[in-house]
Amino acid sequence: MTLTLPTLVAALGLALQDVATLRVHPLDDALLPQAQVLAHALGRLGVEGVEVVETGLEGEEPGEGEGVVPSRAAGVRLELDAALPAEGYRVLSESGDITVTAADTAGAAHAVADLVRRVILGEGTASWEDARWEERPDFPYRSFMVDMGRNPHSPATLRHVVDMVWFHRGNYLQLHLTDDQLFSWPSAAYPELQSPHAGWSLQDFQALEAYSQARGVTLVPELEVPGHSSLLRSRRPDVFGTTTLELATSPQALAGVQTLLAEMLGVFQATPYVHIGADEVGGVPQEDQRAFINRLNAFLRDRGRTTVVWEGPGIGEGENKVSEDVVQMAWESRYVPMPAMVEAGYQVVNAAWDPFYVVDHYPRNNFTGVPVDELYAVDLRRMKNVDPGLPSFHRPQLLESTEGVLGFCMPYWEGREQNLLPLCVARYGAAAARAWDYDSQIPYSEFAAREAELLPRLEAISGFELPELPMAAAEDEVGNLAFRARVTPSRGQHQPHFVPQRLTNGITDQFDLFLGYPAKPEPLVIDLELREVAEVSRVRVHEISVGSSWERYRLLASSDGEHFVEVGSTSEGDRGDAHFVEHRFERQLVRVLRIETSGCERFTFPSFSRLTEVEAFAD
Repeated sequence: MTLTLPTLVAALGLALQDVATLRVHPLDDALLPQAQVLAHALGRLGVEGVEVVETGLEGEEPGEGEGVVPSRAAGVRLELDAALPAEGYRVLSESGDITVTAADTAGAAHAVADLVRRVILGEGTASWEDARWEERPDFPYRSFMVDMGRNPHSPATLRHVVDMVWFHRGNYLQLHLTDDQLFSWPSAAYPELQSPHAGWSLQDFQALEAYSQARGVTLVPELEVPGHSSLLRSRRPDVFGTTTLELATSPQALAGVQTLLAEMLGVFQATPYVHIGADEVGGVPQEDQRAFINRLNAFLRDRGRTTVVWEGPGIGEGENKVSEDVVQMAWESRYVPMPAMVEAGYQVVNAAWDPFYVVDHYPRNNFTGVPVDELYAVDLRRMKNVDPGLPSFHRPQLLESTEGVLGFCMPYWEGREQNLLPLCVARYGAAAARAWDYDSQIPYSEFAAREAELLPRLEAISGFELPELPMAAAEDEVGNLAFRARVTPSRGQHQPHFVPQRLTNGITDQFDLFLGYPAKPEPLVIDLELREVAEVSRVRVHEISVGSSWERYRLLASSDGEHFVEVGSTSEGDRGDAHFVEHRFERQLVRVLRIETSGCERFTFPSFSRLTEVEAFAD
């Protein structure tokens, strides 16, 4: 007879203390949520028998005593040490046991994310290499923003976003709750304000607040006023007025806005920040805009919160200067230059279009987003736009140092929820890594390879799966010599989701595109290497087409990849009503097709190329 441990324990009349492979023991009650997050994450990764010790947080180990078999499980101990820097933590891994010492619960959440990223997974087991390391972020504001004022985003999607921020050790998630198209806040005082299809209850937001806090992510509510407020005013003009000027200057409207802010503070209790919008305000003199900001700032300051605004009205001076304790979120670089903000004494958050903005332009799908490698190397002193019509596209503004820069915000504007994760997971991960360790010497190639290895862990823990590159059936592409050709752009190789290979996947859909950036001031060069040298006499180049938009490019061909001849080009009006331009030329041997594009003209931000497919034929 073979005696297993349970059999032996039973035979001796003892109690089996635990059959866990890993025990997570928070030594402070405040760390119980982080312990539970670690146990949940490891369980989703296939680790069996993870147990959170919820009793005996102080004093003797639970279960110690006569007649009990001591634990055989490895352990993770979580403890607090206020002497560590904010959000910082220290990890000691030794002989299968882990001790995490964190400055605060946020630091503990970051440590948990770090452990999940570093864990060595076995057959139902988890282990870590023996090591000691200590971490702290270089910038205290590492934020993502979801626009809930244009398209609905469900509680399930927002939990995925929280997981994304947590996994990359970010710490803020801004909720743009209101705008001209959608009002997502379920106000108790003014219930008619909420859009019927918003999809959120007060309980949903309360649950998201708890979910976020356990993961070290603080929700920052945004009530957009006095601009972007047409729903607010149209649904309750008796309170908020009928014009932006009334909203900004009426005592009754001010009281209504304060009521909404107070409701939000009742739910988002952990946040030190509240965003009040304050940008792109038409019909309100700047003096009144600044006075409105200062009145709301005083209201929030009295409640222990810091006000955040988008770059909006001029700073002002004297009594009409925007209060210097208001945090400025720099984004456009033309209303108030970021250097002027810092010089005037403000703390700033860098939310520059290049590289942070990700825009799925409302109401149609038309995308703006900078490649991931630029985010990984971002200079937080820099303010740059993607619009060639603005000076900062050609001559970015640059601070002398990062002093006064709190960090960054990556806004996902106007988007549909199904596009959020595919467009933003890699981007946010790169930006968060940069802001966490600003002086990292890890090259992008190594970073990207590691992130690709870790992505399945995030997907498994959160319960989503990023879509794979779609591909047409080979039998449908007979005769298309460019099908599955290798695509190599001179820039933008690391554009997520709208990757270069979409140009030869056989799908001509308007939004199956390669989002190439930048295509100005120098042309973006895109090489398509055919699978073998072939005779070609016709090339069809598909593009996003809206109204009179057109892609400006030259088409070249080469039989050896070194010597090219021009076989086509475009000018305004060439595509007519079609979604493509067809180029015919004398039949010749082709190994590589090259497109030198200067972007999509007469469309939002012509610094982007928006080609969708390239087909080649031998007629």
